[in-house]
Amino acid sequence: MLINPIGLNIFAIISYPFLPATTGGEISTLQILSYMGKVNRLKVFTVEPYSDVSKTKFDFELIFGMPFKASRYMNPLLLVSVIKLIKQHQSEAVFFDQPFMGWMIPFIRIFTGKKVFLRSNNIEYLRFKSMGKQWWTLLYMYEKMVYKSVNLVVFVSDVDQAKAINEFDLKPQQTLLSPYGIPQNQLPEKVQNAREILLNRHGIGSNQHLILFFATLNYFPNYEAVNFILDEILPLMEGARNNDFCFLICGKNLPLTIQEKIQNKSNIQYLGFVEDIETYIDGASLMVNPILSGGGVKTKAIDTLGRGQIVISTKTGAEGIEPSVCGSNLRIAADGNWKAFVDLMDQSLENPNRNLPTAFFETYSWSGIVANLMAKLNEKN
Repeated sequence: MLINPIGLNIFAIISYPFLPATTGGEISTLQILSYMGKVNRLKVFTVEPYSDVSKTKFDFELIFGMPFKASRYMNPLLLVSVIKLIKQHQSEAVFFDQPFMGWMIPFIRIFTGKKVFLRSNNIEYLRFKSMGKQWWTLLYMYEKMVYKSVNLVVFVSDVDQAKAINEFDLKPQQTLLSPYGIPQNQLPEKVQNAREILLNRHGIGSNQHLILFFATLNYFPNYEAVNFILDEILPLMEGARNNDFCFLICGKNLPLTIQEKIQNKSNIQYLGFVEDIETYIDGASLMVNPILSGGGVKTKAIDTLGRGQIVISTKTGAEGIEPSVCGSNLRIAADGNWKAFVDLMDQSLENPNRNLPTAFFETYSWSGIVANLMAKLNEKN
């Protein structure tokens, strides 16, 4: 049980719908709020949910105060409401998840005098620059202004933390590394007969290795990864192995053009969104993470490692994950070296040798992450 004597009144502003949480980013947001809410009096001001969550119990109080419209990002009336609610809540700290509503921060600090902390899931301008967006320079200037206006910036990746300190001229003591977390403090129990369940569910032969990739697939870096599987990895696997494998691609909203490419392949299946992703993680021989663009920590990799599974990743796909606490379960190939990537896959299929140190859970459990965050905030009281 997490025990933390600090106990602050915190007002959180989440500018995007995250309930009910299904994607890695939404689940991460829900979990950090839940663990903060266990040890603080937390009020969350956010966007109306995707569907009704009124019967769901949370460790925080919810206010659905923003319509799901783009205009919310520059609505001065929202700022008036937020400042009023912060004062009513007698908040001691204000939390932002992502910088997009950061224009509010200077006004909140002036009119309430409260300290503000912000969690950076990515350095956004670098993410959009890697995706070829021409307006990334404007985002750079905005993001720098936001980061320099807060008391504390919380980074989920040490790579992003170092880049931000350098590029935004931040003081290191005003930053904190607080990685994406997992609920458990030790290896969970495996789903019983997970492999057999998947073989039967999807009509796969008993001699085939199951290779998993899962993500939200309307996001460019993720559906780009599916193309890499189809165009780069699959042909090399077919040359190296005697069709003793099957790729399982899980996640919603894969573009139709890529779905059509998959239909003609015998060694790959697109399954859409699956409710029991734990069954797929536990039943697979390994998980692949062939990501070459986008920023921040790839939450699917940490979720998979946290269940004791092997992850084969590109260097970019493993950014923000500390290899020294992952034992032999995280195996990394250079970006774009698909031959090396497939060699790691082949070696792992022949010699699974899973070994996840307890240090992984000391680093990535939510209870420890939030305790460190609250201690850092307490230093600033």
